Amino acid sequence: MVDAQKVKNLMKNTGKNIMNSTQKVAPHKHCRICHEPISVQAEPRVCKKQECIDKNIKDEKNQKSVRLWMFIFFGFFVLGIVGPMIFRIIS
Repeated sequence: MVDAQKVKNLMKNTGKNIMNSTQKVAPHKHCRICHEPISVQAEPRVCKKQECIDKNIKDEKNQKSVRLWMFIFFGFFVLGIVGPMIFRIIS
């Protein structure tokens, strides 16, 4: 059987250690590509490595194109649904 008091004491001690250790870490962000710590003011959120900068630019271009195609397909979908309704109303 599990000793509840022992578990509570263990959790109290562990919680204090976690709280104390997080106060020692300086505020920072992480690079989107390699996940290394970077400055809080870094914008865009990538480190200074050229590979990370290039990959971030490529990812942003891909996101823009995916967003564009999503709107185009959504437009076709809406046109396919709403278009016949409007055509019936007009006719």
